[in-house]
Amino acid sequence: MIDRQLFQIAKERMIVRGQGEKGVGTLTEKSVHSVLKYYYAPDEKYHEIPVGTHVADACVDGEIYEIQTRQFYRMNEKLEEFLNTREMDVTIVYPVSVVNTIIWIDPETGEVNKSRTTKTPKKVYKVFRELYGIRDYLSHERLHLIIAELSTEDYRLLDGFGKEKKSRATKTDKVPVDFLCERRLDKLTDVVSLLPRDLPKRFTGKDFARLTALGPNDASVAVLLLHRLGVAERQKVGRSYEYILK
Repeated sequence: MIDRQLFQIAKERMIVRGQGEKGVGTLTEKSVHSVLKYYYAPDEKYHEIPVGTHVADACVDGEIYEIQTRQFYRMNEKLEEFLNTREMDVTIVYPVSVVNTIIWIDPETGEVNKSRTTKTPKKVYKVFRELYGIRDYLSHERLHLIIAELSTEDYRLLDGFGKEKKSRATKTDKVPVDFLCERRLDKLTDVVSLLPRDLPKRFTGKDFARLTALGPNDASVAVLLLHRLGVAERQKVGRSYEYILK
């Protein structure tokens, strides 16, 4: 269950910290990362804790929290040390912006204008591609996952190309507005709980791409992950593969 009061406090802590470091878009640590760190570890004394040769985003009562927006494969060395050498529990927090409003800022006048709001609930399925990057650790009993679905505001400067200066404009920061949903996997081998409800028992990579709105490459990696985890069997049909959920 999401603690709304704690989330609001986490946002306020991020804002106060940002004001002390020249404001939104200037932090070395982006706002989504910062807010979720304060949410899962409200006391700053638990932030940026050295563990062996690495530094954990947060460590509370012996449990490590790593806030990771993408590129899970970069955590492999950390996971090796945290899970196998130090024998500590690790929870990866994966934020997903499923509702996003673009905020345009004129760098010359400071004028701020809201643009369109987009809803992309299927972005959560990108986690399959990310999990493939740490596939060697997914069966580890001390590794856990939280998918944090957020509503965000995406701040961009009107400094790009074209008449409206929006093409290839500078992205400054993405700020959490609301915490919409939290999905917890105590065991990462339970990824079957994340699959689309309308996924048939027998499916192809193209079927998976269509139902998840993933690109062909990401969908191929996702179904390969399901096969590797033993969630789905694979058999050759013509020149392609078909997958069967167990």
